[in-house]
Amino acid sequence: MVMRKTAYDIPVKTTAGPGRKAILAASIGTYVEYYDFVVYGYVASYIAHAFFPSDDPFVGLLLTFGAFAASYVARPLGAVIFSPLGDKYGRRTVLAVVILMMTLATATIGLLPTYAQIGLLAPTLLTLLRVLQGISAGGEYGGATSLIAEFSPPGKRGFYIGFISLTTGLALLSGSAFTLVLTRLLPENAMTSWGWRIPLLVSVPLGVIALYIRFKLQETPHFAALTQEEKKNNTPLATTVKRDYRAVALAIGTAAANTCLLAVYFIYMPSALKQFANFPPAQAQLITFSGLIAYCVAIFPFARLTDKVGRRPQLIASTIALALAIYPSFMLLSQGTLALAVLGMVIVTPLIAANVTAVLPVLTELFSTTNRYTGLSLGWQIATTVFAGPTPMILAALAGNGGPTMPAFYAIAVVALSVCAAFTIRETFNKPLQ
Repeated sequence: MVMRKTAYDIPVKTTAGPGRKAILAASIGTYVEYYDFVVYGYVASYIAHAFFPSDDPFVGLLLTFGAFAASYVARPLGAVIFSPLGDKYGRRTVLAVVILMMTLATATIGLLPTYAQIGLLAPTLLTLLRVLQGISAGGEYGGATSLIAEFSPPGKRGFYIGFISLTTGLALLSGSAFTLVLTRLLPENAMTSWGWRIPLLVSVPLGVIALYIRFKLQETPHFAALTQEEKKNNTPLATTVKRDYRAVALAIGTAAANTCLLAVYFIYMPSALKQFANFPPAQAQLITFSGLIAYCVAIFPFARLTDKVGRRPQLIASTIALALAIYPSFMLLSQGTLALAVLGMVIVTPLIAANVTAVLPVLTELFSTTNRYTGLSLGWQIATTVFAGPTPMILAALAGNGGPTMPAFYAIAVVALSVCAAFTIRETFNKPLQ
């Protein structure tokens, strides 16, 4: 057990046991949130057939991805709604509410009647449910990261927060893998009629387990100390907007590269490999898997490194390395050769892992316990909405007009913004949370 003091001079106890429980509670909930959020994209073509019937399948798919984009727009709204509640009433309760909302929304989508059964009400309800998923996701990430950070022992904060990044990668990987296995096992007509519902419904039991674990978890020692001393912030959103707006802007700039590149390599790239590099679907999926595996494997070594050398050096080095590696990566990915495409993936995705394992601790340490949930959520979700939500459409338009390597320049421009933000960050890895 370690005793340390907060900025309010309140003694805070941290022990390994509650920290491990916090990792489990945050990680399983984040896994469910992100699995539910992204698996929609993996079955989008089937959802388009069920909810947006059209003579032109491309139009139906566009409408389906329109609902997907709506959920991204809703994420900052989720941050505005839930994050101040998390700073006012506690991380545990709010995180339980958001996982309940996501689980119910996902289960409802999985059971929703189709256009053939209820007409226009079907796509309307689908879009509303996707918005609810977006609101839920907007309240998840900042809270889960704050929860782990505030339970972390001294000197291990970066390593503990690394579990959040790993969980996100595993959610992407397992959602993609499960959908791929289903499409191989089930006939096309079965996938079209009912098989697409299975990936959505299988996460419901996990959501119930995550809800139970979060309700059983105690409040973080930092927030409990504020409550005990009656020093909670009753207006965390106003405080963040009026006092910490520079920190929020810095958080957006710092997170821009990572949120963008996750969309580039794990959402846009599978389709681009098929359309612009003529890879068969199975090979395109294999290339994406290789990138996700390299990303997940790299998380913990780089997370540990931030606790040893600091956040700032790794943040600067990773953003510069990404800026230099993106164009060669696109060149390799566009050659149409499996080995070169895998190489193009694995030279970049570990660098994305190096970047995110520095970004999340930085965002956590930018804000005090009184408004950490709010500030972190606003910074991350605004960056996600601006730099991830529209990215697949932007890249597809650039590739269609300028060739398969043209999207690299857009990605490099976004990374350049994060390079500038990285140089303005102050080192905080060896200091207690405010």
